[in-house]
Parts: sequence; structure tokens; C-alpha cells
Amino acid sequence: RTPGSTVHAFAFQHNHVAAGNVTGRTDIVATATLDRWYFLTGVSVSSGRPERSSAVVAFGDSITDGSDTDVNANHRWPDFLARRLDAAPGPYTVGVLNQGISGNRLLHDPNPPAGSDAENFAAYFGQSALRRFDRDVAAQPGARHVIVLLGVNDLGHPGTVAPVSETVSAADIIDGHRQIIARAHERGLKVHGGTILPFKNDTFGFYSPRNEAARQAVNHWIRTSGEYDGVIDFDKALRDPADPQRLLARYDSGDHLHPGDAGAEAMAAAVPLHLLR
Repeated sequence: RTPGSTVHAFAFQHNHVAAGNVTGRTDIVATATLDRWYFLTGVSVSSGRPERSSAVVAFGDSITDGSDTDVNANHRWPDFLARRLDAAPGPYTVGVLNQGISGNRLLHDPNPPAGSDAENFAAYFGQSALRRFDRDVAAQPGARHVIVLLGVNDLGHPGTVAPVSETVSAADIIDGHRQIIARAHERGLKVHGGTILPFKNDTFGFYSPRNEAARQAVNHWIRTSGEYDGVIDFDKALRDPADPQRLLARYDSGDHLHPGDAGAEAMAAAVPLHLLR
């Protein structure tokens, strides 16, 4: 038995367990199949021409993590973005580092209400984005750009899987984004803001008129303040023109909050590649 020292709870990738020490084998007989990553904290790829290579960090929550996209298909929006960048003409190589954690919040660590079901899974949500920024963004080799897509869980968790006392305002979320911008700029990183996707009638209980108003206020600030180096309007790319508070049906995974595979591809298509050069 080997205790797990690290875990990525929602990998959307099958991983396999085998009996005995099989580390040197190229073929194994699996005794179990898991949908989590254990032990692995990251993969770094060395470039032969580092002066012509860089990376963009996708910094977000379950939507960046790939929730509800097809397992083993690599259909997370950062995967689609990586394919776009790989196919783009030009002498420079740009990699994509997926630092999305399902359930992650910008401002708060997990804090499940005592006695709630969330006590069984909230720890997987990870430290707040503000707390993990140095480790998950600033310390990444080759990183030159950051795409930030955070805030929906800050709106939706209080009263569902976090205490109501952690309710935040649009101003609170904007202040958190400003901290990310300042810390990225201190480290010479270009940082781009992604607008929060619509989530009307979601199955998690996140939606309310108050939360919708806050989402709109945050998105307006991202679009118009000029504080981010670039803006990626995920909201505009995926919302239903007939009801802009909802995801367009063909982009909806079915829970009205997470995009499916087509939605993830549309998100990647909404990223202006010139921002990342």
C-alpha cells in the first residue's frame, strides 16, 4: 500500500493501478482504473531553443480543469488552445500550462459547513488562487503570460458548499483580480482577464439575481478598466444571444454552468493569439 501524498481529484483522464513494482515495464495488467492523478505535481518540457519558447498559464477553476468534457479526449479549453498555438505560423513555440482546480475560489480556501456533505470533498478545491499564485503561476518555468478565469465559485459557493458568511461582492472579486494583476506584473508576466461565463438555472444552486448582477459588474470591469493586459471575452463567446444569462445550448454540458466539449473548443477559439506572442 502506498499512501497518496498529492492528488488532482478531477483529472478527466484514466490512470491505472497494477500489482507489484512495474515502473520499468512498458506494458502492464491493470488491477484498477482511476480518474485521478496521484503523486504527479507537474510536467516540465525542456526546449532546445528557450529564447524562442514560452508558456501561458491557464489559471482557473473547474471550467479550466475540464469539468464535464470527455474523459481521455483532452478536450479541456487549454488543450484546444495548445493545439491552436501549435498550428499557428511563426518561429515561436508557446506551451499551455493548465493550472485549473475544480472548485477553486479566488478569495477563499475550502471551508465546508460543519455536518454538510461538502466535508467529504471540499478539500479537493485547493487553496485560494491568491494563496497558490506564487506556486502555480509565478514559479512555472518559461511562463510569460497568464489567463485568469476565476470568480464563479466565489459567487456560488457561499450558501451551497461554503458558509453564507463568505458571501462576496463584485468589488471584493475585482480587488482579488487586481492583486493577481499586480503580482503578475511584479514578476514580468503579461496577464489577461477572462470574463465569467453565464450560469442561469445551473444545477448547483449558484444562480441568483444578486450573483448575476455581481457577475455582470465584474465582467464590465474586466472589459473596460484597462487593468488587464488583454481581455478574453469567454462570456460573449458562449452566452445564448436570446438569453445572455445562460450558456448557449450547444456549448452547455447539461448542468448550465460547465461548457461541454464544443463549449471548451469555442472558449479556446475566443483567445486572440496575438495576445500570447
